[in-house]
Amino acid sequence: MKLFPGKTYSLFIIREYIKVFFVCMIFIIGLSFIVRTLQKTSALKTYTVFQNIAFRIIETPEIISREALLPSCMFASVYTMGILTKNREILALRSCGVSVYRIISPLIFVGVLIGAGSLAFEDRVVVKSFEVRERYKARIRGEEVDTNLRDRSNIVVFGENSIIFKVDHFAAKAREMTGIILLQKDTSGYVRFRLDAQKAKWEDGRWIFYNVVRRIFRDDGSVMEETQFETLPTDIRDNPDYFGRDRRRLENITLKDAYNYVQNIKRMGLDYEGAMTKFHRKIAHPITLLLVIVIGLALGSMPFKNALVISFGMTLITVLAFFFIIEIGQTFGSSGQVSPVLGGWLGNIIFSIVAVLMLRKVRV
Repeated sequence: MKLFPGKTYSLFIIREYIKVFFVCMIFIIGLSFIVRTLQKTSALKTYTVFQNIAFRIIETPEIISREALLPSCMFASVYTMGILTKNREILALRSCGVSVYRIISPLIFVGVLIGAGSLAFEDRVVVKSFEVRERYKARIRGEEVDTNLRDRSNIVVFGENSIIFKVDHFAAKAREMTGIILLQKDTSGYVRFRLDAQKAKWEDGRWIFYNVVRRIFRDDGSVMEETQFETLPTDIRDNPDYFGRDRRRLENITLKDAYNYVQNIKRMGLDYEGAMTKFHRKIAHPITLLLVIVIGLALGSMPFKNALVISFGMTLITVLAFFFIIEIGQTFGSSGQVSPVLGGWLGNIIFSIVAVLMLRKVRV
């Protein structure tokens, strides 16, 4: 059984879809430029015309990925399918014995490519654009770019190998800690080892402690050995990122960094449900693009007279409904009322059900 209806038709419907898709993308990008410029009127006074234009250009990848891509996928699928249905081209294929699923399969394949491409584009282009924007701002102001980590005080970190850190202050740029109490537990949960240090520095991939008192404990909790050191190199290799807090928003970092961000929050003993929910939302977004294309194809198969107006209305309603469901999922996931996984994937779960039901009832 053939997956696609034929090379000629497949290339034709893909070409028609891509034309509408890019026109919609250009329209939304242009509209976003205008809106962002009007919203940032204070920046017009702070920066020169050239600098403001440069900022808009740097923001283009973010606009493409987070503002233009989803509605463009939806609108192009509804409009393309609506035009083919109106012109009875779909009916001609059906009369030749071609099933509905084979007719729409080329655009479903395109949806898979767009979803996979959006994931790579987000990690490799959009995230980089935020870094470029920060560097550009710093250069204009004559400042140095800050580290991504914030200094923190009075923190507890659950490190590797059953080690617990109590730190008075962590300096992110210098990668130094002061006022450290370090405990290490055995498999039974008893404290076997304790360090009290004035300072610690990260050097050559490990922590070196200064002005240290080291205590080793017996099974009954009494001190078996107590030693003082001016300098104590160790094999403790807990990453400094565990102690600082990433100043970037989780949405604006790569998937790998987002995962580490969540793990660092867990190590600090903080509530991580909100960050975990956003992490799963990042993973789910590319699949969302495929789902809205499928829903758009099903909606476009219904006969209507004005394809442009109906396509715009359906796109607006679908996108608003989707963002509403996403917000509900993130709210419940962040508050712990549902698991972060369910919170992040709620929109996709509901839209998957809608897509399956609409495909089963589609009539072309």
